[in-house]
Amino acid sequence: MSESPVTYHKGDDPELVKAMERARETFAGFFNQVSLDFNRIVPALELACVKAPFSDTPEDPQAPVEQMWIDEVTFDGFDVIGKLLNHPNHLESVAAGDEVRVPLGRISDWILVQDGEVHGGHTIQVIRSRMGETELEAHDEAWGLAFEPPDTVLLPERNEDFEGVIASLIIDQIEKEPMAVHEVFDNGRTVLHLEALYGRTPCVEVLLRNGADPEARCDRGLTAREYAALLGWEEVVALLDEYGPGRE
Repeated sequence: MSESPVTYHKGDDPELVKAMERARETFAGFFNQVSLDFNRIVPALELACVKAPFSDTPEDPQAPVEQMWIDEVTFDGFDVIGKLLNHPNHLESVAAGDEVRVPLGRISDWILVQDGEVHGGHTIQVIRSRMGETELEAHDEAWGLAFEPPDTVLLPERNEDFEGVIASLIIDQIEKEPMAVHEVFDNGRTVLHLEALYGRTPCVEVLLRNGADPEARCDRGLTAREYAALLGWEEVVALLDEYGPGRE
């Protein structure tokens, strides 16, 4: 991608509002794919970005807003964190390369590219649908991506094979270091918290079978089950319920 355009649009545009809602609804699948790259030596994702609105005075609803993209994305269960990819056109409070933090409920889009295939881009497709042929060609050339037709938004499929590989690696690690299931990372989260947030059912099952504590709470006071629920990982939630209080 040679350039990620800064975009402006009316906040009450019905099509764009719906597209933003859809982007938030499908964020879990995006982050699941991003999290898999955490376990790869060579990243498989060619691009993984989130779009969000920025303003110099966010407390003022009438203040100018620029929709910009965030790269190097991670997610702590509440906020999307990463580096601002764009150079703002008018804003002075942020600059390209700044580390930024945006609540999940405020993101407006995400895009993910793997093997040249573009997933997401919900608002991008709405914007593309309103372009003439020449403008559309220029837009796509600026991105350097082969977008689907404007009426199509692809969602990433789960990579169950690789999730199984990660689960096997966890088993190997536990065999070498049995206490690894209790290791605590940033913000007081255990590996069970993290795998639950990523939505990786095989990994969560391996950890639970090997003594990981489903009642352990992070610095925010949340259990792994509550982390899984934040992104709607129903299968993970059900599995953690099986190992919850009252289990014989």
